[in-house]
Amino acid sequence: MAETFSAAGPPRVQLALPPMLETELRSNLDAAGLGYARIEAAALFAEPPAPLAKLPLIVAADRGVVAGTGRPLADVGILSKTAPVIVILDDDALDDALSIMDIEGVELAAWPLEAEDTLSILERIDIGQGYGAGVRETGRDAFVQIGMLSDEVSRIADQLARLASRQDAAMLLPAATDRSAAETARSLREIIRKRQARKQFFPAELFADPAWDIMLDLAAARLEGKQVSVSSLCIAADVPTTTALRWIKGMTDAGLLVRRSDPGDGRRSFIDLSDTAAGAMDRYIALVEGGAI
Repeated sequence: MAETFSAAGPPRVQLALPPMLETELRSNLDAAGLGYARIEAAALFAEPPAPLAKLPLIVAADRGVVAGTGRPLADVGILSKTAPVIVILDDDALDDALSIMDIEGVELAAWPLEAEDTLSILERIDIGQGYGAGVRETGRDAFVQIGMLSDEVSRIADQLARLASRQDAAMLLPAATDRSAAETARSLREIIRKRQARKQFFPAELFADPAWDIMLDLAAARLEGKQVSVSSLCIAADVPTTTALRWIKGMTDAGLLVRRSDPGDGRRSFIDLSDTAAGAMDRYIALVEGGAI
């Protein structure tokens, strides 16, 4: 077992982080009453590798590699076979998230990682039942939010799946309009601009709807012929970055979003609507332009 540094009780997470990140995160974990243990990052892929407990392991991304190891970031998939892995990404590493977005057992978080963010992620990977009552009380809002996120993503995915399976789906398509893709894209950008303008008069969280903001941005980008990176999509989601990453991953897991390779550079990838989600957005846009809604 890794060396324990916390007086908050038995370890609930394992840290394999660069010193500066580890120091800051340990303070947050102490404040949340979460015990933790420390592992040298370099030992994760050593021969033999450091023994891992089945507790969540927190690592960091650094220029496409697992910080402190020199191993490609995608190799967290090796670690996730033993323990759930939480990968911390700073602003410069957000686009690296695509290489691990679809790896089972891997969660994403933006730096700085606050105590509430940590609690939300731990609940998502289903170890929250091991916490004491005081910790659950501290993270109550986080638990509610993560439950709402999962429910909302599942609801949207179910609706799109039902729509795609309908035999009379073609009947749902309104008559085509004579507007160009560029004109339609401008209309979508205007919708986005008006949604963002509400923040000038009301608290931003009052109208937070990251799933819809993400889908609007991707629909507009498709019409504009643009590719969208994870970092750009986090901005479009208009919520804190860790929350945006959770939505992007959740929507990807649900089949609403997909990763597509850059045809000009196979080393790069971008986020796009799935065919089912894109079809539903096309029908929505046509209804709006046709004056049906």
